[in-house]
Amino acid sequence: MSLGSLLRLAVIMGPLILVSCTNNSAANNAAVAGVQMGAAEQSTAEPSAQAARSPEHPESANALASVDPKGGDYRIAPYDALQVAVFQVQDLNKTVDVAADGTIALPLIGKVPVAGKTTREVETAIGDRLRKKYLQSPDVSVSVAKYGQRVTVSGAVKNPQVIAVDAQLTLSEAVARAGGLSDVGNGYRIHIARREGDRVRDAVYNLNDIQAGSADDPTIKGGDIVVAEENGAKVVLNSVKDLLPFAIISTLF
Repeated sequence: MSLGSLLRLAVIMGPLILVSCTNNSAANNAAVAGVQMGAAEQSTAEPSAQAARSPEHPESANALASVDPKGGDYRIAPYDALQVAVFQVQDLNKTVDVAADGTIALPLIGKVPVAGKTTREVETAIGDRLRKKYLQSPDVSVSVAKYGQRVTVSGAVKNPQVIAVDAQLTLSEAVARAGGLSDVGNGYRIHIARREGDRVRDAVYNLNDIQAGSADDPTIKGGDIVVAEENGAKVVLNSVKDLLPFAIISTLF
């Protein structure tokens, strides 16, 4: 290709790259804004939760205070469904829904608070109530039949979706269930937004470090919103790759 053709190509590609960068910046802003959950009054995230990991500052990651990276037994939440079984008491063997107030209703003993407890703690609570009036040594088993809590995974992932929260769902697992990052996904900046009272707390994590085993994989809770940012450089390169054949053809006329 002649020097004149190369110069004409540069003139054509310059505006295209600039437009792509501008569009990508707007897309990133829109993705991050999505963690505000659609409520204007929820937009005041706490400053201490805004620190993000980056290749230049890997030590600046800030975990949500309420997230336990090590994890523990699943804590029951409203809208879950529990399978309750009491040995030799057929009437108490049933599946019950956890109400919005965090309780379940059972024959003989009435309402039992279960939200925030593990299944073993619920077994103990039911057993204590039965022991007081009905059974000398109740043998109670409780398991989660259905997880009612949901997490939204959006942004630069291959299959944005709403997924059920089960025991030990972590950030990397949530992204994997959404098909992984898209071609323009930024592994250094993955948001977890969580409603805490009348605010939304937003923390940013480095998925690359998590997958490499050099950072803890935070636990996802029901109601969280996970948003993957886009990588500006990848957006520009993909746009140039797609437009380059047309730009070369135009220099030949």
